[in-house]
Amino acid sequence: MKAKLTPFIETAFVAIGEALVSLIVMLVFFLFGKFDYTVALGAILGAGVITFNFLFLSLTTNKAVDDVMALRGDGEMDEEAAAEFAKEHAQRFQNAVRLSFIIRTFSMLAALVLAFLLSSVFNVIATVIPLLMLRPIIYVRELFRRKEDGKHES
Repeated sequence: MKAKLTPFIETAFVAIGEALVSLIVMLVFFLFGKFDYTVALGAILGAGVITFNFLFLSLTTNKAVDDVMALRGDGEMDEEAAAEFAKEHAQRFQNAVRLSFIIRTFSMLAALVLAFLLSSVFNVIATVIPLLMLRPIIYVRELFRRKEDGKHES
């Protein structure tokens, strides 16, 4: 059951990280006297797109793995059989991940184009910054995970 919840738990962490980034962006704009509703809407757009992209990535990757593993069955495989199975079904997994990548990239591009075209509604800089923060947020998540794992081992 925990494995099925993992994408949602990790997405919640990303959403919290993106919310913090968005608040920092808005605070910086406020401190420089440049804050208005377009900053808030831009930050929400960027953070929302990245959060939904991460959830989509998690769910599509898990589904691709589940689909391939369902083909495997419940029986045990020796190393040679497992290697042959992996080689035989790698393309199916790669295609699913590739399609997910294309959709996620297109959604980020669409958010950027939307922000540029509707710059009277969305501040472009406030939109871009959350779009760039996924990797740092995941890095921080890994630091927390290592710290948690270290506590459990003691």
